[in-house]
Amino acid sequence: MLRNYKNDIKRHEHHYKGENHKIDYLQYRQENSDHLIVVLSGFNGKETQGSPGRYNYMRTLNDIHINKLFIKDSVDNVPVYYMGTEGSTSYLDDVCRLIEEKLVEMNIDRKRLIFAGSSKGGTGALLIGLAVGAGHIISGANQLDVGTYISTLNDKLKKMLFTRIVGHDGPDAPAILDRKFREKLLIDDTQTQFHFHGGNRDLHYSEHMVPLLRHFDKQGILYELDLRAYAGHDNVMNYFPEYFIRKVEEITANAFLERPGVKKKNDGTEIDVKIKNKTDNMDWAIYVYKKDRKIEKIMYNTEQKHMVSVRYEDIRSVKVFLRVNGEKVQIEDYIVK
Repeated sequence: MLRNYKNDIKRHEHHYKGENHKIDYLQYRQENSDHLIVVLSGFNGKETQGSPGRYNYMRTLNDIHINKLFIKDSVDNVPVYYMGTEGSTSYLDDVCRLIEEKLVEMNIDRKRLIFAGSSKGGTGALLIGLAVGAGHIISGANQLDVGTYISTLNDKLKKMLFTRIVGHDGPDAPAILDRKFREKLLIDDTQTQFHFHGGNRDLHYSEHMVPLLRHFDKQGILYELDLRAYAGHDNVMNYFPEYFIRKVEEITANAFLERPGVKKKNDGTEIDVKIKNKTDNMDWAIYVYKKDRKIEKIMYNTEQKHMVSVRYEDIRSVKVFLRVNGEKVQIEDYIVK
């Protein structure tokens, strides 16, 4: 049965009153979901006609049952690349505040926060995802030098975008915007995991993605690249959705540590290791840090519950090391209150 997306938008659309802008977004809550995906939008092709922004990839994610936000990029129906107006970061700042509120409201660990989008939406996913320290960013055919890219658009759209984002459309506007995005995207270090998609004969790959990925290589920042053999930026819509769905399914199926149970039992303490999406090929170790700085160690094993001969009152924190196929995939340190 075809889904009526116009009615769906009416039911799920919200308006966040930021300090600078009103942010339009769709929200879908999924009970018992540990993840939140935030999807950013590309151009709709009718910006010069005053057409309002659109939400992207709603249909693509229809059968993905996790918490979802779809966020528009629009100030009075003019895109601002999720950055801001008049040379500021006003839109970026407001969207980041919205995300921080949703993480608290939905009780989502930012390691399980996913940003995604393609083209302008892919650039927005990088921009905002890095700003809030998201666990994952899925970006298709994004731009790096946004000012240079906008300079290739038609005169009316180019003037409209530069005037709104930079504050003017003078000859230095492209360089100003290029520099602004490079400062945000060419990072030196991060814990975020990157999943890129591109077409080998799409100029966005060679002119924008390659410089970004070379910088990541230089800094030792790891990423995955799904590089397909196709030409033309418009073909992103034919190739990216399959990769997008596959990555979301993989990310949400990954095992991860939850806060362990730590409780007093007789003269010692019982520690209950809790793992979401547990499989047979994993084991874990536990370090119990006492307030006197001494450490009680339980080496790698597959037992969920352990007793340690340390009084609950004497424990400062518990650190759990999770391995999959002998490789460490997560380390968490939990303060015992």
